[in-house]
Amino acid sequence: MSRTVGVAVSGATRAMSTSGNKINAGELFVGSDLSKRYAQFRPKLPVEHVNTIVELLGRKPGVWVDVGCGPGTSTQQIVGHADKIIGVDISETQVEVAKQTHQHPSLSFEQGTCDKLPVEDCSVDVVTAVQAAHYFDLPAFFKEVDRVLKPGGIVGLVSINTPKCMDSTTMDTARNCVSDLITKYGLPDKVKLLQDNYKNLEVPYPTRKDHMVDILTSWSLDDYLDVIMTFSPVNNMIKRKSMTVIEGRVHVTTLLREEGMTEQDMNSVYTWSQQCAMVTASKP
Repeated sequence: MSRTVGVAVSGATRAMSTSGNKINAGELFVGSDLSKRYAQFRPKLPVEHVNTIVELLGRKPGVWVDVGCGPGTSTQQIVGHADKIIGVDISETQVEVAKQTHQHPSLSFEQGTCDKLPVEDCSVDVVTAVQAAHYFDLPAFFKEVDRVLKPGGIVGLVSINTPKCMDSTTMDTARNCVSDLITKYGLPDKVKLLQDNYKNLEVPYPTRKDHMVDILTSWSLDDYLDVIMTFSPVNNMIKRKSMTVIEGRVHVTTLLREEGMTEQDMNSVYTWSQQCAMVTASKP
């Protein structure tokens, strides 16, 4: 398991879509095994971004909705910063894991889609989506955000980039291998949005601000494989090749060894960095 040396990494973020989208996120992210792997290995929302949203709002939020919450690890980060927190996800298994894992009087989880949130008009102070918005039908999502947000409410969209090793150029080989898999098996428009830290993601409000936090973590290459095995393009590869998760991991390991990764490379611990970008805007 990883050892955090900077902003904590051990959470989950997930995506949702609507019936009008080309991708069926309900199928892409379904399954209790995948949900548990998301909860264990995916990065969570940095508290710095949570604090930034509260500062922008200017008060403690009454209601905060986290869309595409997955198994709820990022949603859990909001506890204590809002009176009522609702995590929403399209996947029933993700919601089940979230309910089992994260329990707090202010926290609840519901199954739903990004274009039909289970809240009333003008009733929400903050809407967030962590590592999820690139899978949304964005026009439908922003229409729904505009419906549920109070005037002055904040929308915050967070992207977390592919981990980069900070203290070994040898590990660039691993990152390049993963980048090739993402390019080959990911959806190009969605991958591009994510890789560009949402810089080209258009928001409907004129008050856009961009924020950045670096997440630093100590991982071996084996830990790194645990993380990338939760990536959507990698899971797409597994499905397309009719592999099990274990077979998929063996396949990726083989690719790395073919690129010259040694046993020592696999077992040594390195410092990895992930850029965690956030786009915020406030409803007029």
